[in-house]
Amino acid sequence: MAGPNTTFTAGNTYTAGQANNFPRGLMATPATSVATPTTFTGETQMLAYTFSQVNGRSYLLQYFEPSLTCTAAGTVTARITTGVAGTPYNSSTSPLAILISNTALVTTVYTSGTSGSLTIYATLTASTGTGTATRSATRFPQLYAVDLGTL
Repeated sequence: MAGPNTTFTAGNTYTAGQANNFPRGLMATPATSVATPTTFTGETQMLAYTFSQVNGRSYLLQYFEPSLTCTAAGTVTARITTGVAGTPYNSSTSPLAILISNTALVTTVYTSGTSGSLTIYATLTASTGTGTATRSATRFPQLYAVDLGTL
């Protein structure tokens, strides 16, 4: 089979192999927190998320932090990694201001090279000063993985 977008014709047999190529959706309950305020200077782990990966499948990894400020104007680097100071899957940099709240979003598509449990981490780093992630029941961070199927 050439990929997950197979043309199905009346009379053909739909196989388990074809069904296994389609997306499976959210891999586990999203990691979140309402602990506030959470401060950071050097790279600080904000969330961790564990799911069962399957060899050859692709996953959308996403981290969102809704409200960030800092004691000094600079930037915030948000990363999805294998751990603090670990190998990044992807990162983004956003401006940080003293009185103006900003957000951080990191997203990437990851294709698994093995099967088994995988833990990913969301981290934040402030370029200057002390950053603060403010959270509440209606403004909360999320880290999660969505199975996209085989590509």
